[in-house]
Amino acid sequence: MLEGAMLKLFTRGAQVLGIEDIGGAFRLVTLEGEALRNVAWTPGDKIQIQLGGWTQRTYTPMGWDADNGRTRILVHLHGDAPGTRWARALRVGDQCIVFGPRKSVRLSGPPSTVIVFGDETSLGLAAALSHQLSAPTVIGLFEVSSPADAARAAERLDLNGVALCARLEDDRHFAELEQRMTALLREHPAAELVLTGRAGAIQHISRLLRQHGVASERRTSKAYWAPGKSGMD
Repeated sequence: MLEGAMLKLFTRGAQVLGIEDIGGAFRLVTLEGEALRNVAWTPGDKIQIQLGGWTQRTYTPMGWDADNGRTRILVHLHGDAPGTRWARALRVGDQCIVFGPRKSVRLSGPPSTVIVFGDETSLGLAAALSHQLSAPTVIGLFEVSSPADAARAAERLDLNGVALCARLEDDRHFAELEQRMTALLREHPAAELVLTGRAGAIQHISRLLRQHGVASERRTSKAYWAPGKSGMD
């Protein structure tokens, strides 16, 4: 009874309107519902979807049609995690319980260029920032398990200027990430940086940015996950 009362108070009901598979690694999910109408949303906000009981996973809406009550999320299908099992089993017409949208990543102002660092879980955020009205130039640098799969998703989301770096064991790809990020900083010295995805990778790139003298007000960080940890978003 307590769980039901809490869900009714703070969540919104939605229905799966559409599902599009992008290769075998991603699913593009469209949600629709009366409760999604007339909702205030800012690109970079998050929603949380209840997977059963108190288990939930966080996603970044790539857009929000407040008039028709619709939003879209990109789900990375990886391993046997709860979010992956939920997304694989999802069918058109299924009901969902959504919490949000709520603030997650917000730009400090209207910069001309934004560099988004992250991984597969960051593609939805990059799409949200690049497709907003009067969008700045959004450049992505992502560490990914499969560059081919991630490239398909980036193409489907119309993300241009995306660099994909294959994730290697023992983080042996960090040298390549450093080189690519250093080149981006030289090319876009006034860009705002948004660091997302894996906590360890964010920490590494943050150190690099400090070495290059990037001011803290130009950097926003949001760790989505870390190996062996749950509940991050």
